Amino acid sequence: MNKLYIVITDFNGFTQTRRCLDALSVSTYKDFTVLVVDHGTTEETRIGLAQNYPDVIRLTGTPELWWAGANNLGIRFAMDKGADLIMLLNNDCYVEPDTLNRVISSIASHREAIIAPVQRDWRTGRFIAVNPKSCFLFGFPTISGKRKPKFCMEAPELLSVKLIIGGRGVVIPVSIIQKVGFFDEKRLPHYGADHDFYIRATKLGVKLGINTSAFVKVDNAKTTIASNPEVLAINEFIFSLISARSHRNVRAINMLFRLHFPMRRLYYVGVMLYYLRYLLVYMAKRFLYLVKNSM
Repeated sequence: MNKLYIVITDFNGFTQTRRCLDALSVSTYKDFTVLVVDHGTTEETRIGLAQNYPDVIRLTGTPELWWAGANNLGIRFAMDKGADLIMLLNNDCYVEPDTLNRVISSIASHREAIIAPVQRDWRTGRFIAVNPKSCFLFGFPTISGKRKPKFCMEAPELLSVKLIIGGRGVVIPVSIIQKVGFFDEKRLPHYGADHDFYIRATKLGVKLGINTSAFVKVDNAKTTIASNPEVLAINEFIFSLISARSHRNVRAINMLFRLHFPMRRLYYVGVMLYYLRYLLVYMAKRFLYLVKNSM
């Protein structure tokens, strides 16, 4: 009942994929199959996997798949092969040796739950998210929650949460995917697809949990072009509103609020609050950044 498939998506990012696979190779939990969905435009991943990771199954896709479509491709393949559990592991995420063991142990006693490890920054070690949540009513699709190590140490080993961020080592029983459905790759091809999936799951009574003794390191250097707004010139700021590679892009944010704003007909209020905050934060941080670098 614990046939685990790990789905890793790669878009021209074999340097990170290699680190991801190397981290898995020293896992204390060994009973899993790794799928790498290669939907990039170069040959580096294909060659690298063939030469150094012959046991990894490579699935090919097109660049148009984006995050949601690439994960769906891997999930469908895993389900066709009889998977019981699926771990979504972005290629910029590196599990610790005991991470899989701890998360799988939690799943064993909570079969109808989606469980993820605590996210930490790969370079600094700081906590990125422990108990995230959303508040669409006030324009917050993501609230990271508490990030103090003390909170994590004092929390129960399995912490109930309202949101899980991304595909950063999250383990999903196939029975839940059959209940909730796949990622909405048509309406939310990249950013927002994860939020939509987990929110749909909770609406169907699925519990979300974080194993506070399991950790995954996130190398977010290439995660989104809008992660550090202070370094963006005005033209780059505008580009962050339209690029699919930005978690601030209008298309994804507009759709996410349309789907999950508490008062559907007034979803645009949440969108306006979201972008007003982004603009104010950008202006303040950009000003301080320019002042600091002019000294």
